[in-house]
Amino acid sequence: MAKNKEDKISIKRLISNTAFMIKYAAKYDKPLIVKIFLMNVILKSALALNGTFILKMIIDGLMGKSDFGDIVIILLISLALVVCIEWISQLLEEWAKAKIIKLDGKIQRDLIEKNSKMDLIYYDNPDYYDTYVFVANNADHMIEGAVVISSKIFGGAIALLVAAALIITINPFLAVFPIVGFIVNLITRFKMEEIEYTWWLEFRKHLRKAEYSKRVFYQPEYAKEIKLTNVKEPLRLQFDEALDAASAAGRKYTPSLTWISLLNWITVFTVLSFFAVPAYLGYLALVLRKIALGEVASANNAANYVRSNLNEINYCLIDFQIIGQYAEKFRKLLDYEPVIEVADGLTPDKEAGSLKLSNVSFRYPNTDKDTLKDISIEIKPGEKIAIVGENGAGKTTFVKLLMRLYDVTDGKIEYNGHDIREYNTKAYRKKISAVFQDYNIYAATLAENVLLRTYKKEDEKDVIEALKKADFSKKLSKLPDGIYTNLTREFSEEGVNLSGGESQKIAISRVFLNDEDRAISILDEPSSALDPVSEYKLNKNLIDHAQNDTVIFISHRLSTTRMADRIYLFEHGSIIEQGSHEELMQLNGRYREMFDRQAKNYIS
Repeated sequence: MAKNKEDKISIKRLISNTAFMIKYAAKYDKPLIVKIFLMNVILKSALALNGTFILKMIIDGLMGKSDFGDIVIILLISLALVVCIEWISQLLEEWAKAKIIKLDGKIQRDLIEKNSKMDLIYYDNPDYYDTYVFVANNADHMIEGAVVISSKIFGGAIALLVAAALIITINPFLAVFPIVGFIVNLITRFKMEEIEYTWWLEFRKHLRKAEYSKRVFYQPEYAKEIKLTNVKEPLRLQFDEALDAASAAGRKYTPSLTWISLLNWITVFTVLSFFAVPAYLGYLALVLRKIALGEVASANNAANYVRSNLNEINYCLIDFQIIGQYAEKFRKLLDYEPVIEVADGLTPDKEAGSLKLSNVSFRYPNTDKDTLKDISIEIKPGEKIAIVGENGAGKTTFVKLLMRLYDVTDGKIEYNGHDIREYNTKAYRKKISAVFQDYNIYAATLAENVLLRTYKKEDEKDVIEALKKADFSKKLSKLPDGIYTNLTREFSEEGVNLSGGESQKIAISRVFLNDEDRAISILDEPSSALDPVSEYKLNKNLIDHAQNDTVIFISHRLSTTRMADRIYLFEHGSIIEQGSHEELMQLNGRYREMFDRQAKNYIS
């Protein structure tokens, strides 16, 4: 499997990406970044000094070149230096951990805020969704890694200069061995990382399918069907197939990784690391008599120190590559810019206005077919409108366009004579209250689930009244803490799990809250889990409560249509019939056919 074009990143871009991550982290805690860099530079330089020059002084002293007292002083200095380095290292590490946790939290809040402002259309884009999930799951440790790895590379480079200075004074040729090892290790490790990254991309594709199959078996909403049906068989087959595909990817890439890893081990960690330097130093000391014993030990230690630091830098560079690749996705995510959610403009008048759709069409990205085609509707203030049709007719998309969750592909939608794109999006949406068929119940109190915001004591009367109008009073009287009862048992064992119908009533109660800004109420099949009688009662309550508000019902069930001033029947994204209930029944067309088929469920 070849790498995707976006995964091929130049060295220059990797450096730019990592620098971007460090700058991003510094935006929140610049002192922390500076201290991490200084910590690595100072500590590594001190260790290099202690492991090379001080060792040479000690051995030279033991060979009779210094007094015993001087040797003791040097030893004590060396010991004190090691203890101080370790103490400072541990102290700074613990200090940095606490600070980094705080930094990570700020970065995650940034991403949450970024995602909350994105247009809904992005959620229909798999590329955006995958990028966001990947970035959100890795943001904290990758940004932290950018800082730590870069500081280690910088600190390691300074420490190398200290060790290299000693090697050069003894024999410059000694530097060849660790440098060659570094180059070989760098080339082989980068190649291994490239193969592993390509393998990971392929593995992730199969793993997503396996994770889905596995997830279904432990999520409660699937439990009943899994126990009562044989759906587990295709899911298990899908799980096994995904694992087989992932295993095949492993067999594809493992041989290359094995040979490159073996070459790396033999060349770098055996020949150049453990044999070459001692052999050459022995040759210089015993055969050529060019260096003393102290220089042998010191040079060997310095060479090992150079090799160790080069290896650490090497692995840091591999991590640097991974971070740079991650940062590319991070920057890509930040490059996504909302249009609808941040739109500024007019503020709608307080008085209710009319809605007018003129030749509206809409097509989802990466599709070749319109979901809605040439829709023209005018809805006057206070009208009660029913949008009906089978599933997939385009009803929900129609609602999303009205709320400007999407922008039309062709045509325009006007509110009170202005294209809705001319309005401030938030101000325009305040005119609309909506409940969707895919509503959510949150792990929060009942009151917070109704209000969808923080509860205040003065909200109590409104919440109870809204629940009453949603036909929830009977259940409310049985709840242990009334409107303060925690819903779901996600975080509380005392929490209450509601039935589907009870949950829908809570969702519908949100429309019954008093809101002076609201002029339009939309119900997009939120009562599908209710029986027709309950659905009829709820919708009638809504119409009675709405008074002068415009009400739009979206449904494929027709139990409420007789209450509507006008009905629009959607089919395959187009309006095929429109009129009042009586007019459409007299037309004797598709609406009449649907109504007669469902009539036994309706109230006469």
